[in-house]
Amino acid sequence: MPAIPVSPLALDPATGNLLPVNANAVLFGSVLTLVVIEVVVSIRAGRWNRRDSTTSVGVGIGYLAIKVIAAGSAAVASYIWLYRHVGIFDWSWRSPLTWLAYWIIGDFAYYWIHRAEHRVSVLWASHQVHHSAESLTFVTAVRMPWTEVFYKPFTGLWAPLLGFPPIMYPVMGAFSLMVGQLQHTEMISRLGWFDRWFTTPSNHRVHHASNPQYLDKNFGGHTMIWDRLFGTYEPEVEVPSYGLTTPLEDQRVRRVALGGFPQLIRALRSAGSLRRAGRLALAPPTQ
Repeated sequence: MPAIPVSPLALDPATGNLLPVNANAVLFGSVLTLVVIEVVVSIRAGRWNRRDSTTSVGVGIGYLAIKVIAAGSAAVASYIWLYRHVGIFDWSWRSPLTWLAYWIIGDFAYYWIHRAEHRVSVLWASHQVHHSAESLTFVTAVRMPWTEVFYKPFTGLWAPLLGFPPIMYPVMGAFSLMVGQLQHTEMISRLGWFDRWFTTPSNHRVHHASNPQYLDKNFGGHTMIWDRLFGTYEPEVEVPSYGLTTPLEDQRVRRVALGGFPQLIRALRSAGSLRRAGRLALAPPTQ
């Protein structure tokens, strides 16, 4: 899911008043439509993993509830305040170049945040909730970590600090949600040259796979530009095997939602010192 701020509110460009625009409603609508299609196709093909899908839906409902309650208006209000009082530039939302710049900068920021979620233990403890799914479907897209609320809103602060108008946030947020939804499927095969430069379902299947050659690859949100530039791109060759390298034995919602925090907390308690515990929290994960 995107590091670009996804806001339930926007500014009316004419009056400056707040407008209610809920990007989560876009996610819900797209999920419902795509899931129905995919379930029908999967059942006919004998590939539907009912348990995995049910768990993903349960985790996703909790995620959306927490996100709306805890990270909704407060995050939006801070973004608007920063834009109005601290923004370095003053981008015009009417210019196509502004939208292009927002998209490119957002994709670059997402790449590094997403990469950190895989390479920093405390972030991986949260993010592995999304990777615990043992199948890749449109429902997998909503299996998101509840603990994201404690750090993800801060990763979008680049937008108001650089002076991008708040009216752009829900539009780009909704666009990112729809793109992310479409990446989580096996119904779309490889797409030739398009796979080389964009985050297609094929490239995202690689990202979700636990095959050794696929680990920590294809972090890009919309494009493969940064993966190719920084050496983390891997094309889909071998059939992906999904899930964590050490699968969860308990796939109930309440266990999946805890992510890797039970193991991390045990490791921190046995660290012996606060300094060592801090190093463990920031070190690369062991699984």
